Amino acid sequence: VAFPPEHIPKNSKPAAVLMCFWPTAHDRVEVLLTKRTHKVSSHQGQVSFPGGRVDKGESYEEAALRETREELGIPAHLVTIMGRLDDAWSRFGHHVIPIVGWLQQRPPLNPNPHEVAEVLIADMETIMQPGARKEHKVVIHHKGEKQIHKAQAFEWDGGYVWGLTADLLLELILWIKEQPSNRGERRL
Repeated sequence: VAFPPEHIPKNSKPAAVLMCFWPTAHDRVEVLLTKRTHKVSSHQGQVSFPGGRVDKGESYEEAALRETREELGIPAHLVTIMGRLDDAWSRFGHHVIPIVGWLQQRPPLNPNPHEVAEVLIADMETIMQPGARKEHKVVIHHKGEKQIHKAQAFEWDGGYVWGLTADLLLELILWIKEQPSNRGERRL
């Protein structure tokens, strides 16, 4: 689902993320995530897919590939774009377009220390197990009131992801399983 233009706030910032996957020697598939540093302007310390702003004149795919190269050193020519998932929002006013990319093998990674605190590689079969899916509670203080919001989360040996990134993973899992998804409509 691409958000209709009339639903996108005029002050939202377009952004794209790249969901990178590749096969392993053991007939499994891995996905690439990063833990953001505290030096970046938003989502400090959170686990996310590589990505960021869309520059003027740049497509979402070009932005996702450029940001992935800047953050992790992965050359664009190694990535085959498979498609995109439903649009999303970040709480920092970004209109996020998730792009799905396939690599033939695990790429050499050269994390940018200004943007990436840690590289996380997760096995998709593990993440797709029912026990990996969790509920994450977020406490938000709004106008002097404490509000608790529930968010998607996934936990695996060596990693934990919640919020928008986990919601994108959930949508991808539904896509892989050829199950209907309402994630885009819920985000809208």
